Amino acid sequence: MSKLEVKLDEYIMSVQDLTCYFTDKYFDDCDFDWIGGDIGGVVDINGYFFDFSNILDFLKYDYSKDKMFEYYDYALEEATAERSPVNIKNYLKLKKTKHKKPLTKRKQSVEVDS
Repeated sequence: MSKLEVKLDEYIMSVQDLTCYFTDKYFDDCDFDWIGGDIGGVVDINGYFFDFSNILDFLKYDYSKDKMFEYYDYALEEATAERSPVNIKNYLKLKKTKHKKPLTKRKQSVEVDS
């Protein structure tokens, strides 16, 4: 086996392991299918579709199960409306800032010379 073949096998095993970890964390099982057999592309998990880069981001940014499904629904709604959703990296940060009280403008006193 060549060095390249070894590296490719390691990559495939890593992708499969991470995807299994993801499905176990968010779906309580390890049942998934790669669309078109393209390992590392888009995966079907119980009728939900995830790009592998999204799987990595959900794990990297430690999304809870509820927040992951909230983002999934949000991204699907945005795509259906032909808008681009906020990426996974910034979604939780933006959700937190939406719930903060807006800054109020201070009334400025104006002195008038008479």
